[in-house]
Amino acid sequence: MVLKCINAILKLSRQGMLEFFVEVKCLYTIAICDDETVFRSALVKICCDICEKLRIEYSVCGFEAGEEFLSAFTGGVRYDMLLLDILMDKTNGVELARKVRECDSNTAIIFITSNAEFALQGYEVNALHYLMKPPDETVLERLIASDYQRRFKSNFLVFKSGSQIIRIPIKDIICLETVGRRVEITLLEGMAEYPGKLSELIDHKEQLIRCHKAFAVNIAEIRELTRSDAVAMNGKLIPVSRTYLKDVQKALLKQIRDT
Repeated sequence: MVLKCINAILKLSRQGMLEFFVEVKCLYTIAICDDETVFRSALVKICCDICEKLRIEYSVCGFEAGEEFLSAFTGGVRYDMLLLDILMDKTNGVELARKVRECDSNTAIIFITSNAEFALQGYEVNALHYLMKPPDETVLERLIASDYQRRFKSNFLVFKSGSQIIRIPIKDIICLETVGRRVEITLLEGMAEYPGKLSELIDHKEQLIRCHKAFAVNIAEIRELTRSDAVAMNGKLIPVSRTYLKDVQKALLKQIRDT
């Protein structure tokens, strides 16, 4: 289950223009189903610590029995990730996973097991992974980070600003500019602001290409490219330095071939 709180805010900019912001809280939800109380409690803490480290807004719920989880699930509660013990006293984890898959193909299922021979059964329900008890925390962190990225960040810029989580569709971005210790994000409609470095925002975002020491541009928004500027679809000129010109040309050619 993904809970989102959306607020539309009109704000007067330094230039006296009204700026439009959309703020979306993305709650990443994890369910842990294991009948061993000590292990379940430890795993809840591990998941909480990982989400804190990754700066993810999260909710972690522990279930001591498959029936308890299934009751919540059939009642309409959904989770982004399910950590599921295969061998429980009253419930077979694989059977429980099959029931989940009957009506939900989106939950990432990770089997937790003390016996490797049961791991192959995970392929029947398209399990994301399996972990031996006690789980490798480094691997679990990688799995959570990857799944969160897939769900919330692949096509969005997601960042924290004060107490808010800002989520902006990349398709709505024209360019980004470093101004002092912040980044101003020019959108198709309005502006947004990130209190940090440009490199942090565009890292692993193929569509956002650095074109200047202080600028990055959405490659899909380039209408024309000269030796010194990228002309956006709306006519806005974005500086392109000699250092980054070849990178922008290469990215633009790829964009044209792929569309």
